[in-house]
Amino acid sequence: MSSITTLYLEELKATMRGTYAWLGAGILLLAVGGLATVATQDTWLDGYGIVTYGLLPLAFVPIAACVIASPRANRFVECVFTAPVSRGSWLVAKLLVLATLAAAFYAALLPMLAVYAAHVGVPFLLRKFLVWSALLLVASLASGTLVGVLFIERSIAAPAGAGVGVLLMYAALMPLQELLVAQGNGATRTGHLTLMSPLVLFKNALGFALVAPSVPSTRLATWIVVAAIVGGQLALAAWIYLRAQGVETWEAGPRQRVVIGVAIAAIAIAPVMAADANYDTPAPPVSNAPAVRGLFSRAGAPLALVRPGAAMPARCCGTILNRDEWPPFSTGEDTRRDLLILLPVETSERVSDLHVSVTGESGLQITTAADRLDGTPPLETRTYANDTGPTGADGRRVRTGWIVRVPVTLNPTHPWDIGGDRYPLMVTATYRAGDDVEPRTLNARAAVDAQVGGAIYEMGLASMVCPAVCLIAAFVRWRRTR
Repeated sequence: MSSITTLYLEELKATMRGTYAWLGAGILLLAVGGLATVATQDTWLDGYGIVTYGLLPLAFVPIAACVIASPRANRFVECVFTAPVSRGSWLVAKLLVLATLAAAFYAALLPMLAVYAAHVGVPFLLRKFLVWSALLLVASLASGTLVGVLFIERSIAAPAGAGVGVLLMYAALMPLQELLVAQGNGATRTGHLTLMSPLVLFKNALGFALVAPSVPSTRLATWIVVAAIVGGQLALAAWIYLRAQGVETWEAGPRQRVVIGVAIAAIAIAPVMAADANYDTPAPPVSNAPAVRGLFSRAGAPLALVRPGAAMPARCCGTILNRDEWPPFSTGEDTRRDLLILLPVETSERVSDLHVSVTGESGLQITTAADRLDGTPPLETRTYANDTGPTGADGRRVRTGWIVRVPVTLNPTHPWDIGGDRYPLMVTATYRAGDDVEPRTLNARAAVDAQVGGAIYEMGLASMVCPAVCLIAAFVRWRRTR
């Protein structure tokens, strides 16, 4: 055990002793943090979470392959095979170094997670992402180690290329699986093939989906397959390194070569044949986001939201009322706007007995001016071009119609994500047009986009902590070795 500890410490020092090791780590983490800062402008949980907690751990497949194969490329393996050190101890130490690098990557994500949790909490999908990422790191190290021991040339190009190929295959199978499950084809032959990706396997085993409407009803077989694959890859890699390879060439006999080929085929085929694929259980909600039914029709909504006193925007009218406004509304803060209601009434008809009700949902607090909601408030007119106006009572498009302007104060509360929080609202207007005996009713649903004000900058600063440490270490090393 003491020999493994010594080897581990020396290998870890050697790994970070490279000329650009600290610099490369700092730039990588800086890129991850920058991507996170950009992603939070919309939805952090979906955009940043999938990339960072799902796809980036797969980068350890080529990294592990290169680390394991590099001693043969630089001929250091000759020292390992001839020194009074067990080859098994050296391999264990090398795996511990890779595990340390993976743990450091995982720890580098925690400062941003802390900022997110302080503002929003830890929703269901983020809890799953945290476990998903840790499991993917283990699976990536196992796959990369197996790839690394299969190549003994004097170059790391082959293991690096093979590792990248495995990474791309794993990453490509995940969206394909989500698409097939969404179409009801998750249990088809193609659906079973997607189970070759650990992204899909761990996602199914943990019982969550990204966009698909359902998850497997059972998970035990998937967990058994996952354990067998990861353990099998590590065991096969160790056996190949210790028993089937020499210093410079393969020393495996015909039977050993058959065993290696059959084992690799079994590792690839096992999830296709045995993992659960009965997608019969509805997928759990990923966050506390409200349902936004009826907000994405092509017809839009007869509503617009403008700054106090501003005119109707030329581009009108989407169901997300402040889609073109930047920055979005900040949660927990009052924002004053004018809500414009496009009545489907020609200006040739008189509007009377107008009553307006504006209601926010899912934590959206709306305060309105009472004198603008009842009676006959001042009306404005708008001329619509190219039959873009609302449909009147007679079924024809309104050419020049009435608009009601209602001053409102909006305060989105209880956010469920850093950005991209869409709060639904309901507008009901009753009125009489012309000589109508019975009042008409206009019901419209829309939403406003909000974000946690200032959180994007806080997360950006938090993401700089680990890159700053790496860059400082790189500078110190440069000063010592120049």
